[in-house]
Amino acid sequence: MKRRAFLVGLGGLAASASGCARKEGIPGVLRLGFITRLSDVPVFAALESGRLAAALPHLRIETRVFRAGPRVTEALLGGAIDVGTTGPAPLVATHVRHAGAPIAVVSGLCSGGASFVTQREIRDALDLRGKVVATPQIGSTADVALRKWLGENGQRPVDQGGTIKVEALAPANILAEMKRGNIAGAWLPEPWPTRIVRELGARRHLDERELWPGRRFPTALVAVRRGFLETRPADVARVVSVLGAEIDRANADPLAARAVARSELLRLARMKMSDAVLAEAMSYADFTRDPLPEQLAAFARDVERLGYAPSSSIAGLIT
Repeated sequence: MKRRAFLVGLGGLAASASGCARKEGIPGVLRLGFITRLSDVPVFAALESGRLAAALPHLRIETRVFRAGPRVTEALLGGAIDVGTTGPAPLVATHVRHAGAPIAVVSGLCSGGASFVTQREIRDALDLRGKVVATPQIGSTADVALRKWLGENGQRPVDQGGTIKVEALAPANILAEMKRGNIAGAWLPEPWPTRIVRELGARRHLDERELWPGRRFPTALVAVRRGFLETRPADVARVVSVLGAEIDRANADPLAARAVARSELLRLARMKMSDAVLAEAMSYADFTRDPLPEQLAAFARDVERLGYAPSSSIAGLIT
């Protein structure tokens, strides 16, 4: 119940803001939001190389960095950004809670690239009883994955009558709290799981790809505000085309993709990593244009089952 109230509150704020937003956005500007994680490397590359700007010479590109997906969808609804990258859980929750399909998925971006890492002494879900685990934000894709896994392993969070406390913390704070021994485990996007394993000697308890058929599931999707798509379809098409080319480029030249990741994570998040750590972290992420609709529908069912949304329908979400 607390989780549902929290997310509805966010949705209400965004909905009230969107009433004041121009559906076509700001003339002469494209506002792009993304998350500082490895799944967004194609976005980093499109911006850093100037290729996105070259494809949209008539526009000024403004960027905004977010910690987790629910803030991206809130910004899309409120008209603070026009295009954003986010995981499936907040997209589905937003889609079913607002009439008129206000956000549209226009492309895939990344599959995989998320893991559950724990302290070395944690051997199974039973060892988490009475302890604290963390995700970047309540309602995020990592949060949904963690809660689903706990349930499938006979455990429940405190807010569902169980004994495991789920906290929402910025990934850097999760690393610090795990180092202090205050957190038993965390479900996170790369590069954070690899950093925690390498820097703290923690255990990669589970690579989330192991839970999905074919080891494929969406961790990052490209979404747009529906009004922006309807009024400026050519601009959206150019963004999708450039990001698609960057996905192909990252798959064809992993070393170049790694170099972009290193420089942009350092610039955007002051995150410095060795080649070995970065190479290992990127080995868990698979860039793809495919939005993976079947897996997205599975996430929608999980979102509904956990009480984050009143329905699991994704009809009209993917354009």
